[in-house]
Order: sequence, then C-alpha cells, then structure tokens
Amino acid sequence: MEWHYYTNKATKRKIDFLLEEAAILYANCDNSYEARREAERKEKEILSKINSLDPHFAESCGYRN
Repeated sequence: MEWHYYTNKATKRKIDFLLEEAAILYANCDNSYEARREAERKEKEILSKINSLDPHFAESCGYRN
C-alpha cells in the first residue's frame, strides 16, 4: 500500500491541516480530566479522518481500529 502523504500534495495538505487541528486541541486544553478526555475523543475523530486519507500515515500517528 502506498503512503499518500508523501506522494500526493493535496492529501498532504489535508493531513497537515488535520494534524494542526489535533495540536491546537491539546495546546488550548484545560488541565481538567474532563477536558483532556474530550480532547482525546476529538483526536481519535481526527485520526479516523487521517486514516481515510492514508491508513499507513494514520498508523504511524497512533491510530488503531
């Protein structure tokens, strides 16, 4: 299977945008347990979107089915 992140510029841009979203989640997250759990839930949604674009890259980011 091909790594679309490294071979397709449009896919790379989409994944980079999603990775930025994930980073912003944690950068702006409160220190409370509930806020961290919510950020984790949203991160899993983002990783799922990345998985639909490039499953290999998603795995390297920690995505598990």
